[in-house]
Amino acid sequence: MQNKTIILCTALLCTLLVSTPQAALADEHNPLRDASFELQLPPDQGGWILFDESLISSDRARSGRQSMYNAGLSRTVAYPPYFVGTVSGSFQAFPADPGSRWRLTGFGLTHTTLQGTPAFGIVQVSFFDTAGDDLGTVETADSTTAKAKTSNEVNNQTPVDEWIFLDTGIATAPAGTATVQAFTLYVDYSGSNTAQGVYFDDLSLCALEDDDDDESDCKEFSGDIEQAHSLSSSFSGPPGSENTYARTSVESSWF
Repeated sequence: MQNKTIILCTALLCTLLVSTPQAALADEHNPLRDASFELQLPPDQGGWILFDESLISSDRARSGRQSMYNAGLSRTVAYPPYFVGTVSGSFQAFPADPGSRWRLTGFGLTHTTLQGTPAFGIVQVSFFDTAGDDLGTVETADSTTAKAKTSNEVNNQTPVDEWIFLDTGIATAPAGTATVQAFTLYVDYSGSNTAQGVYFDDLSLCALEDDDDDESDCKEFSGDIEQAHSLSSSFSGPPGSENTYARTSVESSWF
């Protein structure tokens, strides 16, 4: 009976390992935990920190059964600027050194044509100092509109129900960097009076060597992954509150 129990438990463990998408588990080349949103880990276990109208959804998935959905409603009002916008998203944070180079990729999808502009989904990378100030990136240092390094957009020109590859390109950490933050974001200031959003799945945060380019493979993450997840969870605000660090990055990047 004991042997049967051991065999049964072993078989069950194998089934669980096979059925769990690899992207759900952090590894030495992709420190993101639950990169395909299958585990629904809470922030205090290193999972994604969500803000505003964001949730893990089973409505669409590129792999596995779930994806991240960032949504919002931008409405018109009777006073200047005559519309109210929204920014929703999710993020994780990891230790990073000045001069380190990172690249965030993933996939985005819209299930209906997004109404109005600006209304779009992106992934983005930005760097922060020990005080939580957004330093942006070396590549965007001269930008007057965006501190973060952003990907191509899922917008009103994007084919419906088609997963689009998103890529920030290489982002370099400026002087004073303590952490890198990887975001999924939906931005809507269209005044379209329409509830809408973008799905994200299969993300990868890649650390690069000095001589690597956009075609290079990810190098092994040199930090302590568990410590990194602990750091990410420390950015979570109290229940029901808007995350200060996430909002700081979004506002400095777009408004």
